[in-house]
Amino acid sequence: MAYRLRDSEPLPDGIRRIVLEQIDRALERLKPKTRNKDRAIHEGRVCFKKVRSVLRLVSCEIGADLFRLENAEYRDMGRKLSVVRDTAVVAETLETLLQHSSRNFAGADLKSLRKRLGLSRVEQHVDRNEVLVQVADVLHSARNRVESWPLEGNNFSVLGTGLRRVYKQGLESFEAVRRSPSSEGFHQWRKQVKYLLYEINVLNPLWPKMLDVLARELSRLSDYLSEDHDLALLRERALEQSKALGDVTEIEGLVRLIDNRRARLEARATALGGRLYSEKPNAFRERFQSYWDVWHSTKTIDQVEAPPTNTASYQASASIF
Repeated sequence: MAYRLRDSEPLPDGIRRIVLEQIDRALERLKPKTRNKDRAIHEGRVCFKKVRSVLRLVSCEIGADLFRLENAEYRDMGRKLSVVRDTAVVAETLETLLQHSSRNFAGADLKSLRKRLGLSRVEQHVDRNEVLVQVADVLHSARNRVESWPLEGNNFSVLGTGLRRVYKQGLESFEAVRRSPSSEGFHQWRKQVKYLLYEINVLNPLWPKMLDVLARELSRLSDYLSEDHDLALLRERALEQSKALGDVTEIEGLVRLIDNRRARLEARATALGGRLYSEKPNAFRERFQSYWDVWHSTKTIDQVEAPPTNTASYQASASIF
């Protein structure tokens, strides 16, 4: 299985195959008997994001109404899982941050914060199996609808408008955080970066070596923004918990540590974003149109019958020159 198109299949078949593979992967991961539920939930949410990225890629082909219906379905399933995942992320982010800090946080405030986050995490475990069952039921219904998606075109016009729109939305989000940085702004940009990353992965066969590089840089940008988002959640949770504490000196130190780390991440993200979002949306689309055209012409050449390879035939052909 691969989250990308194949040379040997029509575009509608490729899109359906990619989506069905992600649905089946999510169903496999989200079984209630899964031992590592944190990991399973994370991987399930990634599958939903990948499906939503494909939906954006073919949104003009399937139509606005169907896009909104399907996108909302996968969005809502992701939100159900995020409720039981975010608490674990916050606890893990705190431990990772403290491990890499040169300052020794050993006071009662941090111990209390750790305990409170741990209790919240245990409380979330109670509802996990029920949530997984609910999501699986919805996912089975969603899977049954994929074959009826109105996918017919086998050319770049099926993909080009959706690709351009995702790139444009990412560019607009990037420009917004450059003008006025905010946690919400970076979070919105992060979502668009992930959509573009997944779409580039789908389109990888158009020019594998070049798009491998682009995907790696988008993945690096996504990592910066994801860590920034996790730290923002931790900061919010720490300030909430501090209201129940007497002396908040250590919590204030933790918040300063978070803010310093986020400032570095956001600076790196902005610098990298300036390179990745340097084109106008129309130019970006046209570049991928040219990749598509060359890819299809190459496939046509590969389908031409190869010349004879036996020695006698080769010698006869060579004597012409």
